[in-house]
This record gives sequence, C-alpha cells and structure tokens, in this order.
Amino acid sequence: MLELFITTMIEYIRFANYLPLSNGDENLLDSSFDENTYIAVHVRLILLRKYTSKRDTMFFEELINESKKVFPQDSNALDNMKLRFQMINGQALEQILTDGTKLNLYESIEDVMYGLFLHADANRIARLSKSNIILRLYCTQKYVIAIEAIILELYSFLRERNVLEISETNHIRASIISVDANALSLQQVHNSPYWRNLYGHDMTADEIKAAFEDMSPEKKEVYFLAHSFLEELEKDEYSIESLRTMVYKSTQDDWGDFSAAATFVRKIQNRGTSTSVDFNEGKYAAYVKVLPHVDSGFVTNTPQVVADVKYITFYKGISDVNWKIFAFGAPVDPHEK
Repeated sequence: MLELFITTMIEYIRFANYLPLSNGDENLLDSSFDENTYIAVHVRLILLRKYTSKRDTMFFEELINESKKVFPQDSNALDNMKLRFQMINGQALEQILTDGTKLNLYESIEDVMYGLFLHADANRIARLSKSNIILRLYCTQKYVIAIEAIILELYSFLRERNVLEISETNHIRASIISVDANALSLQQVHNSPYWRNLYGHDMTADEIKAAFEDMSPEKKEVYFLAHSFLEELEKDEYSIESLRTMVYKSTQDDWGDFSAAATFVRKIQNRGTSTSVDFNEGKYAAYVKVLPHVDSGFVTNTPQVVADVKYITFYKGISDVNWKIFAFGAPVDPHEK
C-alpha cells in the first residue's frame, strides 16, 4: 500500500512541478486570476482525490494507519499528521450561494469535483451556477494548498525511511506496440529471446546475404560507417583521431574524448545493428537503429514500436561528399540542432 502511495505521488509531483501554484493567500481573491492558476488548482484537486476520499484505498487516514504498522516508533508523529488532516477537512468555512443555500468546505469541494470534473452531476452543476467563480476558486485553492502540504509531508516521511516506488521489473522480453494489429505476421523470433514479442522471424543465412546485396551504395556507406563507429568505441584503447574522422565536423568538439560515447555503447548488452537504413524526407539525414539483447538476427515486416532502440543519426550537407555521424541516442534532425 505504501509503495503504491509513493508511486502515485511521484506522478503527482511531476504534474505539480509543471503547474506551479503560490502558497500564499494574497491572490486568492484576486478577480483578475489567470487561467494558469485555475488549471493548477483543479488539476491538483483531481489528482489528490484518491487520498481524500474515504472510499478510496489510498485514503490518507488509511495510509497513516498502515504507516504506523510499519513504523510503530513514529506513531505519535503519524497521529499528529492524521489530526491535522482531519482539521483541514473539518475547518469552518462556509459558502453561501445566491439562493441562500449554505455549503461547508467539504460540500463545496464535492460540487466542484463531481459536478465539473468526474461525474457531470446535474444537481451539483445547478448549485455551481449559483456560486461565484472567484469565491469558488478561493475555497478550492485554500483546500488544495492545505491538503497538498500534509500529503507531501507523509510522502517525505516515507521517503526518508526508504519506502520505494513500484519500479519497472527486469524485462525478460521487450514490451512493444504493434501498429498493425491485424497483421498476418506471426511471433516467430526464437533465437533472440528478448525480442520474442515482435511480429517477425529469425533471419536465415539467405536473408542475411540478401539484406546486404539489396543495399544501395549509399545505404552501405551509412551502415558500414555505423558498424566501424561502434566497433571502435568498444575497443579498450579506441582511437580518438579515427573517431573524429567519422563524426560531422561541426559536432567534433561536442564528442570530447569520446569517453561518454564509449560508456554509452558498452552499456548496450549484446548489441545488434539493424541492416535497415532510413532517410528523412529531405535526404540530408539518415538513421541506423542499435538494439540491445540481440543474440541472433531477425526480420520484422510490420510496423512496430519499441522503447529500447537507440539511433545513430547521420548528416550529409549539400556540399558534403560523404555521410558523417551527427548524434547517437535519440533520433534528431540536424537542421533543428
């Protein structure tokens, strides 16, 4: 349960950092509030809901109870957090609508949550129509700021005690997306077990031979440059001079002594280089894929997306005679760098 909380809070903090919000009260009744404030408040409200609803497994008070079981020596501090959480939800703040209806803070928050964002509840939206958007935002922002602070306090408490998030497991096979779900291809990659989820098959000797015979001279130039580059970087004592001749002149200083590139390559276990060379629309950039865990060659014939692929980007300007390596990692457009 606590690991789930940490995992979801990491995502919450990602959103919160992207949508900053002032912690002060000075602008809460500013009639000229901007859309950024409105969005920041309500995104937080939606994401915090799983910690504030008694019906949710991540309800804050249940998280406190679970934390006390794991860290009984900190029961007093945890009880204090629970008490302050209850005080936030029970604070005496009343909103009076244009028809005289009185709503406490909890009711005001519920109307916003289930009227506008989750359920489109007709009765709640009818009540919202009788409120003032500035005053409604005032209530919501005060609530969100207070609740966020106490929940972040519990997050920090657990992090300090080395409670970890649920992370990706060591993958036995690559996770993929098949773009053509109705493809007739079968999953017949056997000799590279990590890639068995791919729709394709093991490469035969004839297919390996044909792959190179069918390459255009330009594709061969790019492919063999990629091969030489990777082979050189994997040497215990690689030649900086040789590597500098392979990379594009304007990027040579960016590579430094190539130690970072060498480390990057050596971390790719059982590296395999695709025989497919792709060009961009303008034909000034080319790309070669580099894959990990390739024990034997394989062929794919349908569009598929995988996350483990690295790219060597090549560039050839109008006045250039040969292709040169421009970047290694994610694919880039040389004209946009």
